[in-house]
Amino acid sequence: MTLATVVERLGTDVLLVDAARRPDLSLWAERPGCPKGIEVARITKPRQLDEVVHLGRRSRRFVVIDAGVCDTMLAEAASVSAMAIIPVRFSPLSASAAAETDAMLAERGERAPRRRALVATGITAIPSRIARRVERDLSACQGFRLPAGLGLRAAFEAPFLTGGTIYNLTDEDAPGLASARQDADAVWSELEMFGLRRPERRGDTRKVALPKEWTRPQHAVASGPYQFT
Repeated sequence: MTLATVVERLGTDVLLVDAARRPDLSLWAERPGCPKGIEVARITKPRQLDEVVHLGRRSRRFVVIDAGVCDTMLAEAASVSAMAIIPVRFSPLSASAAAETDAMLAERGERAPRRRALVATGITAIPSRIARRVERDLSACQGFRLPAGLGLRAAFEAPFLTGGTIYNLTDEDAPGLASARQDADAVWSELEMFGLRRPERRGDTRKVALPKEWTRPQHAVASGPYQFT
């Protein structure tokens, strides 16, 4: 979501594909404060990804996919993406999962994104012995480790609770928003230097309507907020 909001502020329409198990992005889009330039499409089956990404590209939207942790969905997302961004927190469990994801993408060969970047999130001080374990796991990764990261976890998680983005919330909503904005802008700048193509501005886009069942988060709900088809 953070990447999508940064791109939208540059004047580009964004298609944010919610393909994770929990429809957090779809629920966020229903809350107040979601930018008008961001449209969220809810995807529950890997075979749906190719079509929805194709529609996004046809309309010259910048497409961002949250593939979650399902191996099948991750593999399908990799096949339609130009860059994979792997979040990693400073914990052995997160570092191990990031290394496994990086290795899985590397094994896909031509069906993998051309570039892979690891981005630190929720940065906190950790004991040296844990830091050594994290560094050991990450040293095996072939993906590029971005120097910048998203450090203030509370600020970046606040939009999921209140709606809005780090750019339109106030200090009453979450602490550290000014620093979070600087972090997000720095990550975007480094992704651009790493090869992420600057998106087209909104005036150059051609709107292509998405199927309604993809843009209504309710279609994924059976008997509760996290029941999936």
